[in-house]
Amino acid sequence: MIFAARVLVLTVMFVLATVAGRSAFGQDEPGIERPDPPALDDFETDKNHDGVPDGWYNARDFKLMEKGGVVGDHCLRFEVHKPGRPARLSRAFGVDGRKYEAIVIGLWIKVDQIQTGERLGEEPGLLIDFIGDGLRSLRRGTLGPWDPAIGPRWTRVAKRIPIPHGSREAIMSIGLLGATGVLEVDGMTFDLVPRGGTETTNLVHNGDFELGDPEPEGWTVDNGARRVFPGFDSPSALELAKSGARAMTGLTIPVEPLGSLEIAVAVRAQGLRGAGGAGTVVYFLDDSGQVLPEFETGVPARRWSGSFDWRADRQVLPVPRGAVRAVFQFEKFDGNGSVRIDKVRVTASPNPAAGSWVPYHVEDDTTGWLAVKPSPEIVAKSALDASFLLDAPAGKHGFVTVREGRLAFAKGDRARFFGVFLLPPAAFPEPERADALADRLARSGINLVRLGDLDTPLGPGRGLIDDSRDDTKAFEPSALAKLDHLIAALKARGIYVALELQSGRQFREKDGVADPGLLPPGGGPAAIFDPVLTKRATESAKALLAHVNPETGLALRDDPVLAWVTLAGEISLFDQIEDPRALPSSYAAELKTIAQKTPGGTGKRFWQGLESAHWKELADELRRDKLRAPIASVSHWRRDREFADALAEPGLDLIDDRLFWNPPNWSAPARRSLLWSGDGGLAAGAALKRRTDRPYVVGQWCHQTRGAWAFPDEGADLLLAAETALNEDWDALVRRGVFIYPKVWGANAAGTGGEEDLFQIPEAVNGIPQVFALWPHAASILLRAPKPAALVIHRPGGRTVRPAVPGWDPFRGRLVVNAPSTQGVAGWTGDEPAARFETLSIETDNPYAVVVVSSASPEPIARSKRLLVTAVARVEPTGFRWQDEWKRQVADPGSPPLLQEPVKAKVLWRREGPVKAYALDNSGTRVGAAKLDPVEGGVQLVIDGLTPTMHWELVIEE
Repeated sequence: MIFAARVLVLTVMFVLATVAGRSAFGQDEPGIERPDPPALDDFETDKNHDGVPDGWYNARDFKLMEKGGVVGDHCLRFEVHKPGRPARLSRAFGVDGRKYEAIVIGLWIKVDQIQTGERLGEEPGLLIDFIGDGLRSLRRGTLGPWDPAIGPRWTRVAKRIPIPHGSREAIMSIGLLGATGVLEVDGMTFDLVPRGGTETTNLVHNGDFELGDPEPEGWTVDNGARRVFPGFDSPSALELAKSGARAMTGLTIPVEPLGSLEIAVAVRAQGLRGAGGAGTVVYFLDDSGQVLPEFETGVPARRWSGSFDWRADRQVLPVPRGAVRAVFQFEKFDGNGSVRIDKVRVTASPNPAAGSWVPYHVEDDTTGWLAVKPSPEIVAKSALDASFLLDAPAGKHGFVTVREGRLAFAKGDRARFFGVFLLPPAAFPEPERADALADRLARSGINLVRLGDLDTPLGPGRGLIDDSRDDTKAFEPSALAKLDHLIAALKARGIYVALELQSGRQFREKDGVADPGLLPPGGGPAAIFDPVLTKRATESAKALLAHVNPETGLALRDDPVLAWVTLAGEISLFDQIEDPRALPSSYAAELKTIAQKTPGGTGKRFWQGLESAHWKELADELRRDKLRAPIASVSHWRRDREFADALAEPGLDLIDDRLFWNPPNWSAPARRSLLWSGDGGLAAGAALKRRTDRPYVVGQWCHQTRGAWAFPDEGADLLLAAETALNEDWDALVRRGVFIYPKVWGANAAGTGGEEDLFQIPEAVNGIPQVFALWPHAASILLRAPKPAALVIHRPGGRTVRPAVPGWDPFRGRLVVNAPSTQGVAGWTGDEPAARFETLSIETDNPYAVVVVSSASPEPIARSKRLLVTAVARVEPTGFRWQDEWKRQVADPGSPPLLQEPVKAKVLWRREGPVKAYALDNSGTRVGAAKLDPVEGGVQLVIDGLTPTMHWELVIEE
């Protein structure tokens, strides 16, 4: 679902790092022996009668209830009505990562009157920190945050959390953790999973629905399908009660070698109609993830009607010829009655052992892969330094404006930007780190930084809003000073700034807004029409734009470093489609009143009118306040036609889009690259919003990785995105995103470094070397190559097709880059391992690889005396594992170091002269001579896959 793009919004709980830190738990001396966790903690034991159940400590705003528990009489109750109080209870226990690979934590919860606190992450939940030798933090696991929709009914939640190998103990905390309302907890269970895994023949993951927080893990649910309690001799089951309710999951291994499938379920029905009812459907897919044409509507496996108590149903279903994978679905066909399902088991038939597999142990074979050498910097003047593509200082050619539907500089030249988004709180570094960041980005060819989520409340010094106040009306001076220095550092190096004004703001008690704890970040849909929220947003926008940066001597509104302004990010009335609770009841009543006074005040057209008027009014107000930069309304992933029309209303200067690439839901893991997107990839998504009369910028793009740090083959996708932006004539391409960890680029995936690096943020690019290693080449494509001519490719079967990008064959997953200053091959080489150009030939032995060459000087390759060669294939953290062969959920995020798949390649340069070749480390420093073979008319660089680097330099040394 496209709504899953919201997982890309930062979910780091910085405030919980303070709440759950070791000092907060009163950690004992090193070397203390702790017992393993109990199998069950029902909170019935309090031997010293201190009101705290035995084994627990660090109680805040907590009470041990003597009645009302779901397991025994006692339960925990947390109750707070002032936001920010760390209501919690803590427990420590031993957990030996050498013996155990995971811990499954389950508990019963119920909530009431829940509102979020004043900082991001102040929501009910459970945290567990794994501690190694010397009390070193290794990793953090979480359950929650728990939504108010759970309500005051007992709900079972359970989650499997991987344990790092170096763990010796765990420290756990549970509570409201800064939120307000009531949380009750009972029946907490702990199951330690021994290393090595357990083989099973069941091809359905979580078929008993016991794992869920609260949605069932491994299942996609729609239209009200949910876990309910109890199940069939178990705590949990799946219930379908509404018309169209469904739940689906992919069978965990390919079914191609299996003759038949035996399907067994426990089912209970109440009031199902005979003609409607509910049932099971199996969809069989080919090797590209498409449903077999002869079974487009699926293969019915079972239909249920009437009423009956729990019973066991079994059926054998043949696997059709051509089927490679299968998707298993339960569906309710009308609104009558309900059905409960449990104990789902699908096995190979007649021999179940033919489908044996080990859950949570699916990983790529990384034998022989090399450890990635981190790159603390990019060395100035090295072959890896692409800062010559920038024209410093930013703004030297005057203000960015709009001319003939495109961004341009005041002096007349076309403005095009290749940028990166700073994930919060990366926009507030200390001065030394800000300078280092600006250097690195400039030397990577980045000429724009997008500043968004500045108002996200992450604690003192980590957000623009003053953290010490009971309102959000003032900026924090220290944070503003850090932001000033960063902008000055970027400007000096030729890097422009794009500013997003309203994003993650969480309103507070003294802001004068109704129910601040119920509003989504930024105010959500209510920000479109509520006058108080509008006033607060306008005041903050004006104050930020009018603030004079002491290091530049200019206010942002007067500084040509400002490329454009976007009024808000991911804030829309249309968000109610996926999340009806995005509009609290008091604001829903306010919107209803407005609708009653508006002709045609219903539906999407009504929302479009409100949004158009709101954003135009704010844009006009900022222009009256002397803002000169172009203005976009809202940057959002939405694709609704009416929403897109609202972005293009008169009075707005450009369209700011977010493209989060979501591979087809059931595509094979090997085909989740953009290079396999036969529907046009990013260009197809952009076409739904583009207009000919105004610039189009992609303010954020990346992949939806289903919780993983990244996809291992994303390097090729970066080059395809740059080629797409050039071919489609976009004005900017901005990638998500630089995070504060890892501090040393390429040291590890974000969230796996330990100590403070505990937050597993997807697509944190400084932890994705297969992407940032190729930034200089992508920048070269976008910032200096001319728009390529269109080509025609031949699709198997005789049809011809004009691809969205010349040189890209989506039916083979292959891209050939052929620009004057950048040439290479990326993706799956197939039966064409070589790419030949006028002065270069490139070939590789790897099934998948990126080998690309760019001129490391202002001259094109044909005249350049210095070339940068980059060769990269897949990259993964050590020990990274998936739940099953669909690779849809992460079983273990791995640990440092990152591993790179060796690349074997040859680059032939048809150039006369004294050519030398050097291997470069990932900072651009020469670390030794590379193998260079003479060939007729030139030389050939031999990349043998033995050197732990991604970069080489070819240079004519006179």
